[in-house]
Amino acid sequence: MGRKNQPDDTGQDGITVGSVIVAAIPFCALVFGPLYANRLEPRVFGLPFLLANCVFWVLVTPFFLLVADRLRKRQ
Repeated sequence: MGRKNQPDDTGQDGITVGSVIVAAIPFCALVFGPLYANRLEPRVFGLPFLLANCVFWVLVTPFFLLVADRLRKRQ
């Protein structure tokens, strides 16, 4: 079969600093976001700001992982 997602002959898997940084953005936002977003007011779409912030980052995480994957494959 194919060797599509396997390392090449040099042993490198294509992970770049840029792809790690892009993939770490949603992680950092979800871990450290509640420190600055811990508010009941204002409300966003009827949700407290903290909950809206968490929902937002969960929904945009696939986009960041897609960009990180494209950066990894571009190498």
